[in-house]
Amino acid sequence: MFFDSFRQNSREGLCCVVIILLAGCISPPAGHNWYYVRRGDTLWSIARQNKTDFFSLVNANDIQNPSRIYPGMKLKVPAEGSAVSAKSPAAAKKRQRASNPAKSADVSFSWPVKGKVVENFGKVDLVRSLGIVIKADSPAVKASASGKVSFCGEAGNFGHTLIIKHAGGYHSVYAYLDSVSVKTGDTVASGAPVGICGSSKKYGGRVLYFEIRFGTEAYDPMMYLN
Repeated sequence: MFFDSFRQNSREGLCCVVIILLAGCISPPAGHNWYYVRRGDTLWSIARQNKTDFFSLVNANDIQNPSRIYPGMKLKVPAEGSAVSAKSPAAAKKRQRASNPAKSADVSFSWPVKGKVVENFGKVDLVRSLGIVIKADSPAVKASASGKVSFCGEAGNFGHTLIIKHAGGYHSVYAYLDSVSVKTGDTVASGAPVGICGSSKKYGGRVLYFEIRFGTEAYDPMMYLN
């Protein structure tokens, strides 16, 4: 009995090893590396460890619930530098102009909140900024364009976060939220309420962190907002 149980466990362990070894022989997609989740990992820690950003990691793996990662899970990690970096704003803007994708005729982005931009895309402030921060005139956040909610959850320092997938390979990201009024899988219309801005002592009011991405790469939202 003990031997049969030991043999069965050994076979299962061997199968896991073989699967991992075979998976390691498969080359990752262009611009990405493979990463195997370890015990204690979070998406936030994996992103920091691999010098990428949380939202690129989420989009690359189509992750809808950040709590559903597990040891041994294989993730596609965008290679360092595949997202626009804010370490050199001039270089980032130059690259952005050169590689800015044609705006899809199916997507027209509107302001998610009315207010003043208090942090610009590409600003160097200890960490790279791949979006903008808007000090909102009113707390209600609206969908910048129609689409499907692909992510709802905590995103490390960004707090409550929402990602909407749009036509043409675009995504919009909403963070620093106090609350979210939609859930993963919901279809939302442009201008539909999706959440409430969080409060910021730094700016003395309600603020929203907002990104526009094409695939996993971030672009200056100011080039898209109507």
